[in-house]
Amino acid sequence: MRKKEFFNKRIFHYMGVAAALVFVQSCTDLEPNFGDSTNIQSDSGEFSGVSNPEGSLTNLYSGIQNLNGQQNEYALMEVSAENIAVLTRGADWGDNGVWRLLHNHNWGPGHLDVLNSWNRRNQQAFNATQLIDPASGASPTVLAQAQVIRAINMFMVVNFYGIAPFREVNDGPDVFPVSLSAQEAYDIILNDINSAINSGNLSSHGPDGDTFLIGEAAARFIRAKINLNAERILGAAPSGAYQAVIDDINAIEALDFELDQSTNYFDIWDISSNSEVILHLNTGTGERQWNMLHPNQGGWNGFVTLTETFRSFGTDDEDQDARLGLPGPEVNGVSVGYLRGQQKNAAGENLTDRQDNLLIYEDELLTSLEINNERNGIRIVKYPQRGADGRPAPTNDFVFIRFSEAVLMRAEAVLRNGGGGDATADVNAIRSRAGATTIGSATLDDVYDEYKREMNAESNITGQRARQLRYGTFADTWELKENQDEFRRLFPIPQNALANPNLVQNEGY
Repeated sequence: MRKKEFFNKRIFHYMGVAAALVFVQSCTDLEPNFGDSTNIQSDSGEFSGVSNPEGSLTNLYSGIQNLNGQQNEYALMEVSAENIAVLTRGADWGDNGVWRLLHNHNWGPGHLDVLNSWNRRNQQAFNATQLIDPASGASPTVLAQAQVIRAINMFMVVNFYGIAPFREVNDGPDVFPVSLSAQEAYDIILNDINSAINSGNLSSHGPDGDTFLIGEAAARFIRAKINLNAERILGAAPSGAYQAVIDDINAIEALDFELDQSTNYFDIWDISSNSEVILHLNTGTGERQWNMLHPNQGGWNGFVTLTETFRSFGTDDEDQDARLGLPGPEVNGVSVGYLRGQQKNAAGENLTDRQDNLLIYEDELLTSLEINNERNGIRIVKYPQRGADGRPAPTNDFVFIRFSEAVLMRAEAVLRNGGGGDATADVNAIRSRAGATTIGSATLDDVYDEYKREMNAESNITGQRARQLRYGTFADTWELKENQDEFRRLFPIPQNALANPNLVQNEGY
């Protein structure tokens, strides 16, 4: 575990974040260099712009790329929700209880992932504000992408914490950032992304274009996600919000994005041939694979998917739903999908755990977060690339936004809107692509269940937590989770951030 040093220390202090040296829970080289985004001042003391707008944009992309990890924002979005758990196995994955606190909904203002997510997203939002400022002289294309990235970061902050601190580029060191209400933050976020889309300065590429850059399709997806979550964040849906979701997804489809119909479902995660990935990140895919796998498969053996989620398919047969993947005994090397049963190496030999027990991942309900052997829990892996040893061969083609999620978002919006599309057709398109039987008439519950099956272990800027919040299930009980505190719909503002007198701790903390 190594320290990550951020350079804009004065800005960090007055953003109300806790420290300039931030500890993270895994080793990675993906942290952005913020050197181009320090608060550059002229002789008059006013902000004089970033010195290298293109370099600053690259750093902003790095700040999105670091969402590929297993901790921080991903932990808040997925480990706190009903699909993913992190099991303590002997001395492994105890980590002072941080994972159990998330699963049990017992986190507090000092939780590491709560702190790091606050620090990272607020820092990135301010870096984007500097680049957007006219003094930086960003080109129209750079400006439009920076506006979308600021919208992403501010939305994540308000989604997690219910408010968003905001600092102007010319605020002096004695000025604390203001605390924007959810509505005030939403207005800025939507204005940013509307301006970017309406400017015409985002690429209108389809799946054959540069999906590593934020184009019109990615921006429309982000706007659709903001509008889909607006009712939950603001307390009431703005007029036309759900129709706006539908319109944006239709516009993405008009750019030729569609559900990928490859013979193998998991080819979606192979960039060589794909019609549905709207945005890739130029960052490693390994952390979302190794965290699920046993050391004798090359992994770290902490994360599992909840058995209840696996059983929601209603079958163990890959022929009835390709998203399951083949069970272990039928695959030499690491499979894709839901890893269950006897695991084998590339030569077809049975693998064992470190105590020489057969490495069999069983679909029994989990009984404990604290006490587990090395075999407990079903694993889920979606990237199909494998080396000669049968183990994952991670690439730098991280799938961040898929059209599959957009289709389900449209179905949800249609049902919440009371019309404007065919939700049943959208749900059945997802199901039939996987080889699952179609349904007669889609309900919101059907869409919810399909999210769980299609999007498990993925997240971009919201994840399963936000879906549960929209559906009112986040305070429910599920496998190994009993706490039903309603106030945990928001995370606490980190304790040290409250040195900013404009910030008030969220209810319940």
